[in-house]
Amino acid sequence: MGSFNKFALLALGIALGSLQGMAQAATFVDVLDLPARSSELASRSPLRDVARAGDRLVAVGLRGHILYSEDAGKSWQQASVPVSSDLNAVHFPAAKQGWAVGNDGVVLHSRDGGASWEKQ
Repeated sequence: MGSFNKFALLALGIALGSLQGMAQAATFVDVLDLPARSSELASRSPLRDVARAGDRLVAVGLRGHILYSEDAGKSWQQASVPVSSDLNAVHFPAAKQGWAVGNDGVVLHSRDGGASWEKQ
């Protein structure tokens, strides 16, 4: 194989590798910018921590799922959460004011007893 053909193949390989890398970079979505998806299966997904917020129970888990219960855990509702990062712990120092932390350095704050959350 001539030196020109080797050079052309090398250049083609570099170009294709660069295009593949650019395509992967273009499809990357940061879980800190992607809200948790509402799902009927959220109450069946693994939960990592639970806390009491007044009379309410609040639980955190995978993919940004935060659930709360008004009836001691018999039924659960999914909270509005601005991230889809896995959440590891939740704490309510007061009935309405709560904090949740998780992977990727995420810190969330709730002012309404866990029904909605804001990224800090």
